Amino acid sequence: MANTTVKGVIIKQSDYGEGHRILSIFGEGVGIIKAISYGAVKAKSSVAASSQMLSYGTFSLYDGGRLASVRSADIEESFYPISCDIIKLSLVSYLSDITYGILGENNADDNILSLYLNTLYALAYKDADVKKVKTVYELRLMSFGGYMPALDNCIECGNEDIFAFDLKKGSVVCKDCSDGAVKINQAVLLAMRYIISCENRKMLSFNASEELIEYLNNISQRYVSTQLDKRFKSLDYYNAILLS
Repeated sequence: MANTTVKGVIIKQSDYGEGHRILSIFGEGVGIIKAISYGAVKAKSSVAASSQMLSYGTFSLYDGGRLASVRSADIEESFYPISCDIIKLSLVSYLSDITYGILGENNADDNILSLYLNTLYALAYKDADVKKVKTVYELRLMSFGGYMPALDNCIECGNEDIFAFDLKKGSVVCKDCSDGAVKINQAVLLAMRYIISCENRKMLSFNASEELIEYLNNISQRYVSTQLDKRFKSLDYYNAILLS
């Protein structure tokens, strides 16, 4: 049993028992860890504000074994504008789910943490297009998490004349090898190459038409679902919000 300090952001929360809350904290050097915040849901709770999703700061934890407990928290940022926008909030819920799907618990990855925090900042304070943010996050997360798509030559025959993207193989293919793959053009290919290779701070610094972003969205979300072999309810909810 020991006290420990973690700097990170709450990416998930769920109420537990009589007024308590289970937090999933994505922390520097530790990955995603779970901790209980006692009394966080109770009226006039002194820890309620520091136990909200997207709260970023330094958490003092008591590690008692199976589940740590939050002793105190010094919150630096809440990304409040996101909580005021149902579309952005539903998107972040989905991005948190796929991040969890890639990392699991207790697997440190500060590169993905940086990607997550930069994405929150862009949504909260840069008025970034949500669809652009979504497809960029999906492709970069998959790349950082061990599922980087192969976007050079056809994975089957080496042909440089790219025609489609194979969601299962995670690679581009030529026309002769494209059975069942998603057709892509040069603009889509160049955008995908930029997204997976640029620096985090430049990840949204490319021009793309609404039609191109829409097409990229379709590819990236299907790629996530195919590779992780999971359907995310938070994605269904986000898409439903967009259509409402």
